[in-house]
Amino acid sequence: MSRDWDQLEKWDRAYYLHGLQAASEYSYAPVDSMDGNWFTLADGTRMLDFMSQLISDSMGHRHPAIHAELARAMERYGHVYFGLANEYRARAAKLIIEDLLGETQWAGRARVFASGTDAVESCITMARLYTGKSIILTQAHSFHGMVMGSTMMRGYRANISPAGDFNQVQDIPGFPAQGYIPIPAPEFEDWQGEGRLPSLEATEQIVRAIGGENIAAVITEPMLGGGGTFPHSDYTAGLRDISKRHGFLWIDDEVICGVGRLGEWFGYMHWPGVEPDLIAAGKGLNGSALPVGAVIASKEISEHFEAARWWSGSTWDGHPLVCATIVGNLEYMLANNMLQQVRQRGAYLKERLDGLDAKHPSVGRVSGRGLFYTVDLVNGAGEPIVPEDRYSAFTGDLSDMPHNIVAGENAKRGVFLGGFTPNTIKLGPPFTITQDEIDLAVDSLDQALDVIDEKFVKN
Repeated sequence: MSRDWDQLEKWDRAYYLHGLQAASEYSYAPVDSMDGNWFTLADGTRMLDFMSQLISDSMGHRHPAIHAELARAMERYGHVYFGLANEYRARAAKLIIEDLLGETQWAGRARVFASGTDAVESCITMARLYTGKSIILTQAHSFHGMVMGSTMMRGYRANISPAGDFNQVQDIPGFPAQGYIPIPAPEFEDWQGEGRLPSLEATEQIVRAIGGENIAAVITEPMLGGGGTFPHSDYTAGLRDISKRHGFLWIDDEVICGVGRLGEWFGYMHWPGVEPDLIAAGKGLNGSALPVGAVIASKEISEHFEAARWWSGSTWDGHPLVCATIVGNLEYMLANNMLQQVRQRGAYLKERLDGLDAKHPSVGRVSGRGLFYTVDLVNGAGEPIVPEDRYSAFTGDLSDMPHNIVAGENAKRGVFLGGFTPNTIKLGPPFTITQDEIDLAVDSLDQALDVIDEKFVKN
């Protein structure tokens, strides 16, 4: 089929409401097709997707098992509103609770939504209703969706740099929303201090000042998806201990890290004996084949709401076509032991990245698990190249930021690989990635880091 990309560009520029880039700097990059671990641009350029788009397309693009189940569902279903049941809603919930989490015994019920943001908002609503308390603690550098309460990531909480002055930034008036209080971000996993983590000490002081009797929950990510931080080994268990001692819930946001991304079904499983009260899940449930989110609640919380008359629900709650993609994805992952593949490919990727760490003075840290790793870039003094680092509001000229330079260099070699925060490169390939494709991407990153070394370390 012939497409008039010039006409499509005109329509896109004239009628679509864009994010991230102002009209004066908008770069039109149309995708013609996607297949497996690659996508093809309108000009015929093939790109290896080594970030799974937004660390989201975990099974690559157009995975046959997911699409086959979706095709079967479309023969019988369109939209079924949540007041009516459907086959795929039941099958998806069973797979999540019994097949993914059955051995843990804590999880009770799941509910499917159309986005991770919906899942986060539902978790927060449930925590407040269940506890009768209002305050939610949320980490610095966190990203919990496009919500102005729980998301604390400086440069991605729907704030705006107004036309005519890209050196300024304006938050949504009222940010942070009432009832949300930030706590410190976790230390990096290579933190070398002694004793209790400073972040936990500071968090406990905040909790004592507020009073646990006023706190409904704390929401965290097992690995900060936007900020790209894998926490110190003491952090997650330590924070859970605080929540238990002071009597509030733990909401585990697994929208990015859940369903295999960190080499476990859910990221919290890297800390044995630590279990959440609520999980917000998303992208990995169906590899983002369709918009998806889900709440997973403990047995106690599930039964509290199941016994009540809970006036809630989204138009797309339990959508049969979304649930069909969950079924297709999870059944395939279980049957083909995809967790083991993530672990094996992840170990090889880590080995290659450690080689870059030894070679390039601009590499300050390699961190992560499974198939989600980050590379933090530093200058000759070993400090973040952009001093604001994860506190950046992305003002001024963005073209000279290290992550954008790396993305541009990789794009020249047909690799889609960059980052979000200025000094951090995010590597999150699909679980279907091959060893040869890992080599292609890391070799490209190797050459991109030569440019970073020359520009920011040797000068």
